[in-house]
Amino acid sequence: MNFAIIVAAGKSKRMRNNKNKIFLPLLSKPMVYYALKDFQNCKLIDEIIVVAQKNGIKKINEIKQKYNFGKISNVIVGGEERQDSVYNGLMSIKNAKNEDIVIVHNGSNPLVKENEIINCINAAKKHGAAVLGFQLKDTIKKISNDFIEKTIDRANVYQMQTPQCIKYGSFIEAFSNANKKKLKFTDDISLVEAIGKKVKVVDCSYDNIKITTQDDMKIAEAILMRRHNITASRTGFGQDSHKFSVDRGKKLALGGYTIPNEIGLEANSDGDVILHALFNAISSAIGEKSLGFYADPMFKKGITDSKEYLKVILNKLSKKNLKINNASIMIEAKKPKLEKYTGNIKNSLSKILNLEKEKIGIAYTSGDELTAFGQGKGMQCFVVVSIA
Repeated sequence: MNFAIIVAAGKSKRMRNNKNKIFLPLLSKPMVYYALKDFQNCKLIDEIIVVAQKNGIKKINEIKQKYNFGKISNVIVGGEERQDSVYNGLMSIKNAKNEDIVIVHNGSNPLVKENEIINCINAAKKHGAAVLGFQLKDTIKKISNDFIEKTIDRANVYQMQTPQCIKYGSFIEAFSNANKKKLKFTDDISLVEAIGKKVKVVDCSYDNIKITTQDDMKIAEAILMRRHNITASRTGFGQDSHKFSVDRGKKLALGGYTIPNEIGLEANSDGDVILHALFNAISSAIGEKSLGFYADPMFKKGITDSKEYLKVILNKLSKKNLKINNASIMIEAKKPKLEKYTGNIKNSLSKILNLEKEKIGIAYTSGDELTAFGQGKGMQCFVVVSIA
């Protein structure tokens, strides 16, 4: 039997985020999803134990159900330190034999490949213990009081990653020794080294990084996008139209900018067809509902500013760790002539969307007056967005 312990109980202090980093989104899925998926799909893994913070157990079980990770047999509470969490996971394994392999993997190492897991397990079966790692490429210096003390020969220096695979009997012996001598280590194979046993190092890709900082998150996203050949992951299309208001005092709002000296559009809100179409484009790209579902209840509370409506869908976009890559806007109307206001509209949209003006395109047409909009009775807007 091969038992995988996924360690997901860290405090994420270096991430400088109040949330446990394993639940932060990578390409719209929780970071830990990728680690769990790798072991769920690996043909050599028989059982998965997840060690989590007490307040994270519910989320792990939700992920298990949502993505059908049936190999997860148990989700248990971690300890004060990583070593304590691994120990809790090891003690939860029932009916294991000494020759069974225990595979410990960080939930914050989401980019390991199946063949690397297999290679590490096979090496542990042969040698008793094995670990994935990659050779350092940079010159390494030891410093003292901010000054270089000496240069370390990098020829045989490796950076250890996970998984780390150990025979069950050796792991129990290693923990018994560590507990007796009150030894503390930052990885699992150090416990095995402490009882005098050798550990086989198995080469892995430089992709297999542990995510510790926000910069690591960006690197991981880039790796995932490269693996899945993703450039713009989604495209959304939205439309909105309104006739001109009979209220000559109503202002014409387009893209959050008020066009001077022009009559506005008939609507419960400010009638901003650009922001309305933009809302629907974003919403359709991320699988959410149309504008009216969110705007109607807000209107009943007296909210008529379309920028407030748009904040709702932009917040949902952000929670999915997605962002607008570019927006293409087409307005059909006979009047007013809007070309001279394009810069103002783009400036407004750039601030609202936190998007460079160069990534916002606006064009106009009267459509040879074939529609009511081309005949001057109102305005129609189409928006296409790409979501990265």
